[in-house]
Amino acid sequence: MKFKEFSVLCLAMMVAVAAGCGDPSASNSSNETSSAPESGSGTGGGAPVAIEQEAVIAIPSPGESNEVAPSIGDPSAAPKGMEAVESVAVAPAVVPEAITIPETPAPVKTPAPVAEPAAAAPASVTLPVPAAAATEPGKTGDWTMWGGSPDRNMVSAATGVDLSFEAAEDAAEGKNIAWTATLGSQTYGNPIVAEGKVFVGTNNGGEYREAHKGDRGCLVCFNEADGKFLWQLTREKLPQGRVNDWPEQGICSTPCVENGRLYLATNRCELMCIDIEGFHDGENDGPYKDETDSEELDADIIWSLDMIEDLGVFPHNLATSSPVIHGDLIFLLTSNGVDEAHLEVPSPRAPCFIAVNKNTGELVWEDNSPALDSKAPAPFNNILHGQWGSPALGEVDGKMQVFMPGGDGVLYSYDAATGELVWWFDLNPKDSTWELGGRGTRNAIISTPVFVDNSVILAVGQDPEHGEGAGHLYRIDATKKGDVSPQIAGDDGAYADNSNSGQIWHVGGVDADGSITGEKNGLLFRRTISTVAVSDGLVYAPDLSGFLHCIDLKTGEKKWVFDTFAAVWGSPVVVDGRILMGDEDGEMVVLKAGPVLEELETKTFNSSIYSTPTIANGHMYVSDRSRLYAIKIQ
Repeated sequence: MKFKEFSVLCLAMMVAVAAGCGDPSASNSSNETSSAPESGSGTGGGAPVAIEQEAVIAIPSPGESNEVAPSIGDPSAAPKGMEAVESVAVAPAVVPEAITIPETPAPVKTPAPVAEPAAAAPASVTLPVPAAAATEPGKTGDWTMWGGSPDRNMVSAATGVDLSFEAAEDAAEGKNIAWTATLGSQTYGNPIVAEGKVFVGTNNGGEYREAHKGDRGCLVCFNEADGKFLWQLTREKLPQGRVNDWPEQGICSTPCVENGRLYLATNRCELMCIDIEGFHDGENDGPYKDETDSEELDADIIWSLDMIEDLGVFPHNLATSSPVIHGDLIFLLTSNGVDEAHLEVPSPRAPCFIAVNKNTGELVWEDNSPALDSKAPAPFNNILHGQWGSPALGEVDGKMQVFMPGGDGVLYSYDAATGELVWWFDLNPKDSTWELGGRGTRNAIISTPVFVDNSVILAVGQDPEHGEGAGHLYRIDATKKGDVSPQIAGDDGAYADNSNSGQIWHVGGVDADGSITGEKNGLLFRRTISTVAVSDGLVYAPDLSGFLHCIDLKTGEKKWVFDTFAAVWGSPVVVDGRILMGDEDGEMVVLKAGPVLEELETKTFNSSIYSTPTIANGHMYVSDRSRLYAIKIQ
């Protein structure tokens, strides 16, 4: 299957909703027998797509000339809003397997590779530096948040990794499976491993709590050592229905854990702080004492911020953002969005981005730029649909910035301590248009920003229900100030190249004459809800259509493209020289990391994988649609 159009929406950071099924009666397993996996295409993965020599145009870096590089090709030859890339390393993204890309590309100028942003100056910071530095090459031990660290770069530093496992619903039937556990019937949350426990968001299909029957949003906690169920946070559905809380999607936010406390957004649009021990310790911690569920197997809520009641937020379809912590502040997108008719924003004054005191739950600063003060061009200067992305952090010139992907298609960067807007970048061509149902060329942002070497890497996308379309992937200089979009409006109202642009490189748009892809108006990069991984100078960027693009971090030159032949909703993880990525067919492809494409193997799971693998403490944790697998890899 190349791509499947879905009927529902739910996005957790990068995650959306799909119809699903599972076996809620299945029990947690470490020794039992089980039937063989029932799904997966059986194709053994995907196929490489040949890459011809590409054109790369350099963008000025700090300290260089502000002169903007010329565009490649003739934008007038492309459809409105989908012009050929302006400053880009281009490569085929959508060439069918039977089509060979032309050996000789159209002649273009190829200046020297782009210079990188200047290194951050060592200076005092307004908030404590995160435990994992933004430029850290990878992580070991616990995996305590979405992306593993505040920069959101999903690279594990684990070595000696053995991927000879065979997944099975029951551990005894597989190979190198430590344990498995039942989840709900649909799972879009990503596993988090912290302080001896594993946490994952899902729906109530597992029915762990007798008091709760039917549709609920759930966060389930298991013992890391053996998969024993410990406790569950259970939240009833909002009475407004699917416009605010889509049925059966559960909790899609990926939690963040620090010092015995867990933070996440619930399906009811609540930002919660939870004691990771639940009520096992016999204590009701925190100022919040009114838990409806307070038995040993229930969650112990420390504080809760109701973003609907307290902030006036109108979440479209579901609140899904995954929080990130810096110092005493926790950052989140509120998921404020449009009404059920997709025509108006019911709560334009409600915040889109918030910073909250992690100890008390009190609001420290807020911003609603995507609604009332959008930096997008009129008439699309508002929230386009929902806001399902998640924030990232990075230290620039001695100050911590928080990067917030707006529902208007603009990336906003703020001083993390004060909420002062530092810079913004429109990720869409200025002549792009938003149309209902994905028919237009303007896109929102669902992926999570990744901070690497004083720059941010981010792509645009839409609700998967909207289908395929042209996408754009950028590397953005995070050291600049103000409007750093590729183009700005002149005195006459016309758009012109921005001398202050933060664009380092861009991959995307369409191949108008087919000289690059072999297909007229072929897409160079498609819409995505996935988050990139950056390792050893290479960017691994999937699109929703199932193509994984390998791109040079410095130059934007595309090295290779791999086709999974299935939709990809999750994100790649790099570990021990390999790239791991799941797909909708229930398969996990294993590729060799590096500038030369090499497919190593494909693993098959029981059902669709809409999440991202987690590497922690010698194990890999994978959640398919209805089951969690703890896999021994060291």
